[in-house]
Parts: sequence; structure tokens; C-alpha cells
Amino acid sequence: MEKHQINFKTASFHQHGWLYQYSSSSLTPDPRRLILVHGAGVAGELTWTFITNYLTEWDEVLVVDLADMGGSRFLISPSQPKVRDFALQLAELTEALDWSEFDIAGYSFGGMVVVDYLQHYYSLLAGNDFSGLVFLLEPAMLFSSQLEHLQQKAAEYANIADALWERPDDLDVYRLFLDSVSPNRKPNPQAEQLTMTRLQDRPESFARVLRAVNAYLNQNLTVFVDWVSPWSGISFVGGLAPEPMKQRHQKLAADASCWDYHEVVGADHSLVFTKPRGIARKMNEVKKKND
Repeated sequence: MEKHQINFKTASFHQHGWLYQYSSSSLTPDPRRLILVHGAGVAGELTWTFITNYLTEWDEVLVVDLADMGGSRFLISPSQPKVRDFALQLAELTEALDWSEFDIAGYSFGGMVVVDYLQHYYSLLAGNDFSGLVFLLEPAMLFSSQLEHLQQKAAEYANIADALWERPDDLDVYRLFLDSVSPNRKPNPQAEQLTMTRLQDRPESFARVLRAVNAYLNQNLTVFVDWVSPWSGISFVGGLAPEPMKQRHQKLAADASCWDYHEVVGADHSLVFTKPRGIARKMNEVKKKND
């Protein structure tokens, strides 16, 4: 496997990421490609490094840094970016790379961005409907089938964002975020300290992303209560996730014949960091089955 750093400008962004090329990619006329999109506050490489080590069914894997997280940034930074702004980043990135056929994965906030990108940009730019696989790992907008649960979650994110602006050095604020996304996590002070330290690296950016999630949820509450994927794919949900989230993704798999559900045993919202081998194994299995 070869790893290459990518850095270039598109119309609205300085794009940064990492391209993993596996041994057969240079010999493949139509390489199998995968894009990996991280969540709020922690850049792409740190999020996906361990999973990429176990992927076997793709020739090229692109790990994206969303703007103001990692090495990417807005060329003209909005005072409060929207989810659609980050979706535009994916649109400009794939167009610049001339990637039209690929699979895509989104973790947490990244899952929200992936869905918005596919719904609003992909077909417009590619000229056809998306035919790749979609992997959603505890996406931020599919927390529950109950409207009031989504409203409560949106309010939690707004409150945490406000606290971040007021007290960016207060670790208790970051702990509130962990309590929101991983309420059933097992006690692990060392791991929790590491996570909070990572999130504390760019508090203003983190707060803006949480505000973007709040706005997107409030604007699309009725959409995501009953949302059914038009694409083939699979949900990954930690075994320690709240029951409403598990039930929401089980319902998604039941309502969409092209969708599956996989529970990651013993994992909370940090599943990409704690269970990379098992997640990669399942992704490989789904890809092989659909080829």
C-alpha cells in the first residue's frame, strides 16, 4: 500500500487529504474507489487510519479532511458554515479528481455530510444517479424515529456549542458532548481524556460544526424521522448505542430492501477508533457481496 498526501485548491476550498493506493491499483483500468469522511472535531487521518489498514476490497481509498478540521480550509470562511457547505467541499473535491464512480463512508457528522452531498450534488455533477455503496457509521441525523428525540438532540448540540464559545478550555464541556453521543460508554478515563484533548484542539471549529448539525436537524426533522436510503449500503451502530438509535437503523434496514444493519458488539460512538478491524471486515464483506 502506498500513501500520498493531497493538497490543492478548488473554487471554494483548500483541499487536503490522504490517498491510499493498494498494490493492484496501478494495474486496474477501472479502480474500485472508496471515500472516507470523518466526524466533528477530529480530522480524517486520525479517524480512519486503523480502518484503512484492514480494507482489502478497494484499489484506492481517499481520506478527506473537512474544512477547518485537519488540513482543509474554506478559502472564504463563513461565519457559520452549514452542512451544505461541507457537502459542496465533497462535490468540488470529487469533480477536481474526476471521480464519478466510488463508494463512500461517513462517520457521525460525516454521515450527515455524505447524505447531503449525494442528495444535492452528486447527480447534478455526474449526470447519473449514485450507484456506489454507502456506509453510515452512527450518522448524526439518524438518532431516532421519534421527532422529539431529534429535537432534543439538536438542542443538546446547540447548548454544547454555546458552552464551547464561552469556556473552550473547560474539559467538562467536552465531557457533555461525550455524554450526548455515548451516554452508555464504559468507564475508561484514559481514553476519555485522549478524546477530549483531541476535540479541544480547535474549539471554535468544533462549536461551528455542532451549530451546523443543530440547524440541519431542525430544518429536516420530519425528513429524517422517516428517511429511507435510495442507495445500497449499510448502517454501523455500536452495541452500547442508545436503543432509539438501534431501532432507527433497524427500521431503515427493514424499510429499504437495499440496506443492511450491523451492530458492533461492545462499541459506543467511538466505534471507528475501538473496533477498526471488525468494521473493515464487514465493509470488505459488503463490497465483495455487491461486486
